[in-house]
Amino acid sequence: MSESARRRALNEAVARDANELVEEMATAWEPAADRLDIRCECSRPDCEAILRLTVAEYEEVRSESRQFAVFAEHVDPEVDRVVGAIRAYSLVEKVGEIGVEVAEATDPRS
Repeated sequence: MSESARRRALNEAVARDANELVEEMATAWEPAADRLDIRCECSRPDCEAILRLTVAEYEEVRSESRQFAVFAEHVDPEVDRVVGAIRAYSLVEKVGEIGVEVAEATDPRS
């Protein structure tokens, strides 16, 4: 995998970090939010798309450090493999040695 693929995998990790903070803040309120507006976790550095997930759906994404939630048309086959769907969104898993390495090394939950 190229340096470009590493950069794209890091872009996804940055979006995931931001989304972790969104969930933390949304669930800290009383009553806790049951829906989250999170950033698309795709590899596009200019993506500003927002996904609306329930907290349970977001937890499903976070259940594996290699998984990310993206708009279907934002799947990047060089670093992503679609492993499922959450409503209209794609659940992707990082592929390739660099993509997997970046996803696991940057997972704030591991």
